[in-house]
Amino acid sequence: MDAINQVVNSILSLANTYPVVAKYVTTGLRWIFVLLAVWILLMCIISLLSTRATPEVWGYLYAEGGTGIPITHWENIVGRSSSVDLRIKDKTISKSQALLIRRSETQWMIKDLGSTNGTTVNGHKLIPGRRYLIEPGDKILFGGVKATLASISLEETRNNEELRMMDKEPLAPWSALLGITAFQILTVIQLILGMGTDITVKALGSILLLGVVMWVYVLTGKAMGRKGFEIELIAFFMSTISLAITASSEPERTFTQLVSVVIGLIMFFGICLFLRDLKRTERIRPILAVVSVILLAFNLVFGQIKYGAANWVYIGSFGFQPSELVKIVFILVGAATLEELFQKKNLLMFALFSFYCLGCLAVMGDFGTALIFFVAFLIISFLRSGDLSRMILTVVGAGLMGLMILRFKPYIADRFAIWGHVWDDPANAGYQQVRTMCYSAGGGLLGLGAGNGSLKTVGAANTDLVFGMVTEEWGLIISVLLILCIITLCVFAVNSIMAGRSTFYTIGACGAATIFLFQTMLNVFGAVDLFPLTGVTFPFVSAGGTSMMASWAILAFFKAADMRKDASIAIKKSKVKVSIPDSKEESEEFEEFEE
Repeated sequence: MDAINQVVNSILSLANTYPVVAKYVTTGLRWIFVLLAVWILLMCIISLLSTRATPEVWGYLYAEGGTGIPITHWENIVGRSSSVDLRIKDKTISKSQALLIRRSETQWMIKDLGSTNGTTVNGHKLIPGRRYLIEPGDKILFGGVKATLASISLEETRNNEELRMMDKEPLAPWSALLGITAFQILTVIQLILGMGTDITVKALGSILLLGVVMWVYVLTGKAMGRKGFEIELIAFFMSTISLAITASSEPERTFTQLVSVVIGLIMFFGICLFLRDLKRTERIRPILAVVSVILLAFNLVFGQIKYGAANWVYIGSFGFQPSELVKIVFILVGAATLEELFQKKNLLMFALFSFYCLGCLAVMGDFGTALIFFVAFLIISFLRSGDLSRMILTVVGAGLMGLMILRFKPYIADRFAIWGHVWDDPANAGYQQVRTMCYSAGGGLLGLGAGNGSLKTVGAANTDLVFGMVTEEWGLIISVLLILCIITLCVFAVNSIMAGRSTFYTIGACGAATIFLFQTMLNVFGAVDLFPLTGVTFPFVSAGGTSMMASWAILAFFKAADMRKDASIAIKKSKVKVSIPDSKEESEEFEEFEE
């Protein structure tokens, strides 16, 4: 810290001695920041979206009187419906006949879904709802259609290996790392020039320490043989902006924000490791749901009102938002393997948990977070939908919407009353949005420079109105790039569906993408009066410890869905392109065929 203090004093001394030079330096830095941000993010975004995992054929299902149906997913529904994975057009087969799930190179699990004419394997009729292990070569009778499960040929295995070798390698992280590091060092210089003696050495040191954390993480990952750090680098860049915004508005809280980033990174890594074993995840999910129920109940009893909602809990001087942490569990409960999608118990758990979360948020008066949860519920429900679940989830969704309308009716009326009319009352009801639009317009394309903004004097400038503060100090170009970061993660989540190992990972990634995207929309559009101001944060950018930790933790669902070779922490490193998630098969129960 002494070294940083000496640097600060030297820069301030030069700035006071040569004020004109300092002005030109600030102007030059504004251009450099934009060029660095464009370079860093475009490299990460292009690499992330252009290095998809190649879908592979894991086997074939040969049906009588038809050609072989390639099996390109680990989890498959067999039936005659156009929406199933392995379609056999025959009237004797139900729309959703059976599940066929890959267990290993030589074993598959089959489960009849209560089909009309039943499923038979090697002459033994399956009991609906029970799980059986089968192997390639086994004879299967789906309704009245004979079929055979077959492995891929040796030639196809070699072709798969060649395709893996031809896959485009993810971007090496070094150039982006150096770019972000340069961005962080120049940010420190700009904050000194912009704030002078108002900036603290501890705040500046926090930004530099983030760079150290970033390098340690990537170097550790490379030592473990990992590739593809684009997701984390995007998050590190956005977190850098968050620390800079915090240093500009509340310097004394910058180190706390850094601690939140580190804790969030640990949570991110831990969740990725935990998601390696889906059976373990299934076992702990009910426990986490119960913890979330208790946490929200604790919030209801001890919550304090802040910005119109009682969603803050304080223990001494430490305050946090339980609803931010519950978002992680909400995704975990909503995600499900293909087998779980047909289990009424799992469906009922998700529906009841959703009802409870929305009910608690309604009592708290937290309309913004409730809206995010509801939209996430709709998307996850759409991804989970089956014939039975579609009807149940639709009824639950209608009930949740009715609950929100009844509870928030006066609150919504107040919010919507000023929406679109903030200029009619700029000194009172429209004060925050009017100031945000005025100050952000003054930032232009390049911004005024970190520490030179005026919006930070307005309440919630670095949280609910952070988009305006970033635009004022960093410019419209960088603000748009931050939005592009969120959109990129969402596109990546959708792309992961094609090569996903399990519906659990794809639903989890898409649920996380929904929360990030809708939360960003509410924050950005609310600040500029395109949406009512709902008081939600911008992921990774807004100041606030709980929000930052939750953002990093939710990022784990994107990483778990990354199927590129050696990219995901949630997949064991191996020489093959992908590997089956860890599972303790001795703890699973499979039925045996009666002799």
